Amino acid sequence: AVIIVLIIVIIIQQVQISELQWRVDEDHDGSTVDSVAGRLYILEGMANKHSDQIEELQKYIRQLQNDGARYDWELKQLEWLHPELKVISPDGDPNPLKSTDLNLDMNPGKVPDVKK
Repeated sequence: AVIIVLIIVIIIQQVQISELQWRVDEDHDGSTVDSVAGRLYILEGMANKHSDQIEELQKYIRQLQNDGARYDWELKQLEWLHPELKVISPDGDPNPLKSTDLNLDMNPGKVPDVKK
């Protein structure tokens, strides 16, 4: 009777081991969407696609920053060449902000003036 119980326990364990091996094989098989490796492969593809989109957007941002700096420089040159022309902000405010309106601390580290 003890031998029959041991044989049944061994058979049950062998069935559990083979089922576990099947699950592990299925999880690492990339052919199904439900497998872990398949999901990781899909996520990697999505991440690469988004990375490419981010790189493209960063190129556009750099181009816009360069264009903005160039336009700002051209506007300053025009202001220097034609000081009689007044620049009005896009919202129509005839009194645009000046650097004194910002109330910036020009010496945040309180570095002493060398000329004194």
